[in-house]
This record gives sequence, structure tokens and C-alpha cells, in this order.
Amino acid sequence: MNFTLWKRMMGYLRPYRRMAIIAFVGLVGGNILMVAIPIILRDVIDRGIERNDSHFMIAAGLLVVGLGLLRGIVGFMSRYFGERLSHEIAYDIRNAYYNRVQTLPFSYHDNAEVGTLITRAISDVAEIQRYFAFGLLDGLNTLFLFVSVAIIMLINSPLLAVIALLPMIPLGFFSRAFIMNIAPRWKIIMEETQTLSNHLQENALGAEVVRVFAREEFEIERFGTQNEKLYHEQLGFIKQWASYLPTSAFIVATSTALVLFFGGLMERNNIGNVTVGLVVSFNAYVLLLAQPMRFLGFVILLTTQAISSSERVFEVLDTPDPLVNKPGTPPMPPIKGHVRFENVNFAYDGENRSVLHEINIDAQPGQVIALLGATGSGKTSVVNLIPRFYDVTGGRVTIDDIDVRDVDLHSLRSQIGIVLQNSLLFSATIHDNIAYGKPDASREQVIAAATAANAHDFIMEFPEGYDTLVGERGVTLSGGQRQRIAIARALLIAPRILILDDATSSVDTQTEYLIQRALDKLMEGRTSFVIAQRLSTVLNADQILVLDSGRIVERGTHHELLALNGAYKVIYDLQLAEQERLRREASIAGELKHTQTNDRLATQELQAIADRLASGD
Repeated sequence: MNFTLWKRMMGYLRPYRRMAIIAFVGLVGGNILMVAIPIILRDVIDRGIERNDSHFMIAAGLLVVGLGLLRGIVGFMSRYFGERLSHEIAYDIRNAYYNRVQTLPFSYHDNAEVGTLITRAISDVAEIQRYFAFGLLDGLNTLFLFVSVAIIMLINSPLLAVIALLPMIPLGFFSRAFIMNIAPRWKIIMEETQTLSNHLQENALGAEVVRVFAREEFEIERFGTQNEKLYHEQLGFIKQWASYLPTSAFIVATSTALVLFFGGLMERNNIGNVTVGLVVSFNAYVLLLAQPMRFLGFVILLTTQAISSSERVFEVLDTPDPLVNKPGTPPMPPIKGHVRFENVNFAYDGENRSVLHEINIDAQPGQVIALLGATGSGKTSVVNLIPRFYDVTGGRVTIDDIDVRDVDLHSLRSQIGIVLQNSLLFSATIHDNIAYGKPDASREQVIAAATAANAHDFIMEFPEGYDTLVGERGVTLSGGQRQRIAIARALLIAPRILILDDATSSVDTQTEYLIQRALDKLMEGRTSFVIAQRLSTVLNADQILVLDSGRIVERGTHHELLALNGAYKVIYDLQLAEQERLRREASIAGELKHTQTNDRLATQELQAIADRLASGD
């Protein structure tokens, strides 16, 4: 057993010392009342029965009833406060765990599996709670009862006490072996449960893909195989656990037999003042120990499970966070929007290879910076450094000449608006999703943001308007609708810096037009970093940065980069030229339609004049 983990787990008792004391007092009181009954039983036999003292027997019976009532009261105290204590501790651990998950850096979530985090927050914390509710209290009960009974037995008859307690020695060795075998097996079970949870979560999110490729049978078989592994591990665990119960019961039965046999001999031969009542009371004490001693295996099991689970929970709680605020870090002043990258290099945690090399950018307030490049060229890595989702490994990123590492993270990020390629909406109302970054926003402010994002009209088509509940991850809305709500969410906080990670790539042309109009308004007067794949986004950018393998290989405006006939020209020819051709054709078609309309109106007007002349008007 890992004593260090156990000691740390027990540290969660400190805020609830009073509750723990009450539970312990109830436990001790219950045990004192319990060990008193065999003493009464001894006197009933030696005095009441042998001396035919009926008054004593009646008094002893009433005393036992009274002790039973008191045991019920103190037993309630012990169990109620013990259970409550366990839930208080589980509440604290679960909150601490969730808070830690919320503050862990992106580098942790890049590699963490959602199913793993859920399993640890629910199942592992539940195991810790069970230990404090049953394992700890019942373990203390077993220990205290054993010590109390041993002391009383030794006082009354040392020799018979040694004989009665002798079988407990092999039980101790057997329990130790049980712990050594059960601990690693339980850890494997929790890891298999975690794997199964990951699989289930992955398939729940990817249900559409599974059905599109008709892989239901494959996934069912894969889940069944993993589930079978968990089943066999649990079965082996149960076999070990089940073997403990009959063995401990046999040892207790052996102790009972020894007491009856040697106690009878000692009473018959008048050795050690052993009486019939004493033998009966010793037998009662052994039987009193029987249930707790058999329960000892369960206590060991709960303790082992809790320590194993606490290790998994503490692993998350102890994950270092490189993005913590420095002591005395000041808040970020109101941002004007001057963003600079100065010789920035960057590598993800655990990787030796840098993904960004010598990045230099000077974005003046209000400028639009477009980033282009192939997948994996480093575009997203660049924009993730601005709100300090990651720390640079070389150089620095400044906003208004302030290093982003030298200001409070919350005050920094609260002034930066971000619209991702696949924006997440929460299971809440449309109003709450738009107001997520500014929860105290009024309905008028939310409507204004939605109107600017060209989302107001479709929102009002829903029967409940802004109070419409969206499903998990916004599945009840179309991609374009989700994106416009995400833009409204960014608009509402009135950021001075905008990061648009290919915000229009997942929508159709008509929706893109609506979104682009909203973005054009949004970007006015704000410093904007745009990862784009569409021509409309880059045509009017103040700076276009072309990245390749983490380096800026070209920079300039649209026309300047076309004239270079380099990397941008290649991207333009492959991705953007066709878009521009269609845009020109649409423009020409619009002008032609406008001209034809004007010509038709002119012809109609000439005809009207001719008609008036012919009629002599």
C-alpha cells in the first residue's frame, strides 16, 4: 500500500475534523457498548443461572435492552456523520479536479482523452468516497474492536486469550498477501474501464462516420472485445476476493473451536479461574470479532481501490501548468491592438522539433493580417501564441509592447475575440451561448451582436427566438448558423484583437457572404489575424503572410505577392484563382443585368414618349 498517497488522501479530512470526531466518538461508543454485552453474559451464567438469582437476570436483561438502544443512537451518529463526511470529501475532490481540468494548458488537452478525464472525475472519485464512507470507519471499527476485545480477554484470562487469538496471526499474513495481489489487479481494471469509456465516447461523437461507412458491426465487435477483457479482469478480481471470505471464516471458526476445547479443559481442571461463564463470554468475543474480521477483506479492498483511484486523480491535479501567472502579475491594460512577434520559435511539449522558426510580425492597430499555407505549416500555432494558449520557446510575443507572459492571463484573453473553424456551442439557450463571454450582457446587447453577425433573422424564425435551446455541441443548428452565433459571441465582448481561424470554410457561398459582411464590420478598427482559404478574406488584408514548414516565406499585399510569382502565386492558382474568376463573372453578370434593366426601362420610356406624340399630347 502506498502510504504517501493514503496520507495525502487523508488530508482532505482536515476541514471536517469536527464531523470526523463525532463519527469516531459514535464508533468508539458503539464498540464499548458492544464489548460490555459478553461481560453481562458471563455474569448471567456465573451468577444468575448457577446461583439462581432471578432479580439479577431481569436486571441484566433490561440492561442489555438499554445498551442496545444506546448502540442504535451512537451507531446512527457514526454512520450518518461518516457518510456525510465521505460525500463532503468527494465533493471537494471533484470540484478541485474539475477546476484543474479547466485550467490545464492546451498542451495537456492535446494528448488527453476525454473518456479518461470523465472516468477519473466520476468513477475514481466514487471509489475514494466509498473508502471514507465504509473502508475508513469500518477499518477503524475492526481495529478498535480487536484491541478492546484482546485487552478484555487478556485481563480475564491471559492463557485462554492467547489461545483464542493465536489463529489471528495467519489471518494477518493472509490479509497482507491479499493486499499485494489485489492492488495491481484493481489498477488494471480501472485502466480497462478508462479504455472502454474512451471508446464509447469516441463512437458517440463519431456516430455519423460509423454509419456513413457502415462500420456498425466492426465497432460493436471492437467494443465487445474490449468489454470482454474488462470482464475477465473483473472475474479474476472476484475470484481473489471470494477466496478471502471462506479463509477468514475458517480462521474465526478455528478460534471458536480452540476457545471451547481449551476453555472447557481449563474450567474442568480449575486452571486460571476459568468458569463456564468466562468460556461463554470468550466465545461471544470471538463471534463478536468474526464479522469485523471477515469484513477486514472488504476494508482492504476499499483501501486498495481508493489509493489506486487517488493516484489517478492526483496525477491530473499534479500536472504542472507552465502558463501560470507570475507572482504579482498585473492585469492587461486596455488593448490598443499593436501585436508583435519578435524572433519567435515554438515547439510543443515533449517534442524536440520546432514548429515555428524565427517568426517576425508587426501588426499595427486596426490592420488585417491574413495567414496562408498548407496544412501543418504553422498558421494555427502562430495565432495560438497571441492569447498565450502556449508559451513561446524562443523570442517573445507582445501586445502594445507588453510581453503576454507578464500580464494576467484572464485579463489578456478577455480582450481577445476568437472564432474557430468549428465553433463549439453549449447545451443552453441561444442567448446564453452568445453571452457566454459576457454573462451580464442585456438582451438588447445580445440582439445587437446577433444582428451585426447576420444571425438575428434566423434566430427569430425559431418559435422561442433567443430562448431556443440548442442541442449538445449545437447539433440542432446548421454549420452556418453555429458560426454566426460564434461570431456574435466574439462581437459581444468588443475585442480589440480578433483571431479568425478559417471562420468561413465550413459554410456555403451564400452563408459565407452573410458572414463576410459581418466580419467586415467586425474587423473595422480592430487588429485581426485571419487564417483563410477563401479569396474574399485575403484580398483586402493589410498583410498576407505565407507560411511553409513553420517559416514565413513571403509577406505583402495581394497584388505585391502576385507580382513576386512565388509561393503565394502557387496557392492563388491552386485555391483562389477559380474563386476570383467566379467572383468576376458574378460581378459582370450583375452589371449586365443592371445594364439590361436600364436599357429596358429606357426603351419603355421612349415608347411612352412616342405614344404621347402620336396622340397629340
